[in-house]
Amino acid sequence: MGQLLRLHFENKDHSFRILNKEPVTRETTEIDLLLDGAEYKIIKSGQSWQPKDPAGEIPAGLIPALVNAIILRFRI
Repeated sequence: MGQLLRLHFENKDHSFRILNKEPVTRETTEIDLLLDGAEYKIIKSGQSWQPKDPAGEIPAGLIPALVNAIILRFRI
């Protein structure tokens, strides 16, 4: 999608970009992100989102904040 989004989390600014080719909708179950220069994939598991690679470097509290920013931006 390409639009640069910003998030302030735990006194640190993060910039991220959604890399999905198709639009993010309510039916989306995977989101590819470019977060602070590194690529990550998050997946929907029930009502929550989690990293596809649990050994990833994304702090656990940052994922809900990222998803909340995406939900607010795209009204899903």
